[in-house]
Amino acid sequence: MVTAERSEAAVPAATVAAKEAWEVTPEAFPLRLQLPSDWELTDECFLELGRLNEGWRIEADGEGGLLIMAPTGPMSSARGSSALAQIWVWSDAHESGMVFDSSATFLLANGDRRMPDAAWISDERLAEIADDDDIIWRICPDFVVEVRSQSDRLAPQQVKMELWISQGARLAWLVDPLEETVWIYRPGQEPEQVERPESVTATEIADDLVIDFTRIWPQRDQGSETS
Repeated sequence: MVTAERSEAAVPAATVAAKEAWEVTPEAFPLRLQLPSDWELTDECFLELGRLNEGWRIEADGEGGLLIMAPTGPMSSARGSSALAQIWVWSDAHESGMVFDSSATFLLANGDRRMPDAAWISDERLAEIADDDDIIWRICPDFVVEVRSQSDRLAPQQVKMELWISQGARLAWLVDPLEETVWIYRPGQEPEQVERPESVTATEIADDLVIDFTRIWPQRDQGSETS
């Protein structure tokens, strides 16, 4: 078993290094590290990896690989929070399901451990969770929202959205502020691309679940708008 010592100074140093790498070589992320085949990545070990490597966002695939993402920038975080807040307000008003932020990890049927930017699970699906699933839930959310940041290449993000659908999500949105586009993924359908919408309704979840994207898109100068 490999252990790592941690000092108070190590955390900010790792964070600074991550941010510098993100700024210099964004095309390098996500990084994939292959674990030895005889290592068992338990839920406890996975969570400890995250605690020991603050500043990095770590996911895992079902083939023994660790996926290392660059830290999220302030604007990407704010945009993800806006989508999350709007889903939470809707869910709370209807007393329906449960909303999760990017710190929640889900173990999917294919063995992946993933952390969506925002997610919602219906009450019916919540009833399926085993009593001992109190660390990482073994379930795929019904609705997933991912927000592309500067360090994210589009193609890997699109593959990730297909993964969510293949593992049981009823609806998955990839919000791309860089291109001002929403990619909508549904089971059994080709992705739908919507360019700079003012709002999008998650009809597969509920007819009144509407996300206001005017709060999410980068602001344009009044003089640059065309009539």
